[in-house]
Amino acid sequence: MTMSLDAALQYFTSTHVDETQIAAQSESEIKPVVLLSIPSTAGYTQKRELQNLIVPLAFLFRGQESLFCGRDDISLVKLFSKEVETPNVKVFKNGAKVATVTTDGELKDHISTLVEHIGWSPDCPDLTHLDNYLAPIDSDTLLSDVTAFTVATGQRDYVANAANVSSIIWHAFLQANRSINWVGFYFVRPLTNPKATDHDHILLLGPFMGKPACSRIRYQNGVCGASWRTKSVQRVANVHEYPGHIACDDASKSELVTPVLNKQGEVVALIDLDCPRKNGFSVDDERTIVQVARIISEACDWANVGMPYTQP
Repeated sequence: MTMSLDAALQYFTSTHVDETQIAAQSESEIKPVVLLSIPSTAGYTQKRELQNLIVPLAFLFRGQESLFCGRDDISLVKLFSKEVETPNVKVFKNGAKVATVTTDGELKDHISTLVEHIGWSPDCPDLTHLDNYLAPIDSDTLLSDVTAFTVATGQRDYVANAANVSSIIWHAFLQANRSINWVGFYFVRPLTNPKATDHDHILLLGPFMGKPACSRIRYQNGVCGASWRTKSVQRVANVHEYPGHIACDDASKSELVTPVLNKQGEVVALIDLDCPRKNGFSVDDERTIVQVARIISEACDWANVGMPYTQP
């Protein structure tokens, strides 16, 4: 379990009683009881489902009251049971079960259901704030997997490592129920036949996950070109408002591009992520991908990336 999940679970007091007794508790205490049921032998999939369900509820609004914290008008209990197959949240009120929230469905629907029965905590924002909410990816696991499939294996080939890293990032976002439609690499290659308006290098498409993409990007073009030129991360909330944006996929609305630098401080590759919604990437996402770039920078032999490329 990640640290954020452990922190979320700390809101809940462990119990060993059944639902009948929980219902009775809600009547005797004259306040709702929120029961979090967890498989006692939870595997990776169940833990991931639990992460996706409970962390957003506990840490929905950073720096402000969440749906659960700071409240004495509800009771929060958790039950580990071998009879539970998938994590779920139940609300008991006035001696009866009044709502059940599972890992299926949309976060906004989960919140609406719970708010209907337990209300917001004091001073909590309303549901309109959910439109911009981005569930956290499991950065600890992502970075651990990147290290395991690059540094730990001793694999120094940048193409092989980029292929695995693209897959790892892609699945990290999918597992967090995050919208993403492209993850991949571009490599900086010297040109044998630059045109009059060209830089003497070009970005050439590498391994990726998603739809087919632009195979070449020039130094002066798009979000990737800007990241290359400035040696800096480009986190763009709305690519359609970005001057010179290259629309490889019209569905893309936001983008996160991170440069990979070699030991000489030169850009040798870019990690490019696209999202089909505006404001699709957070500051935390940016920090995580920057760490990925540092890992793969040290894990790879970048000498061969300098092989000359002849453009059509």
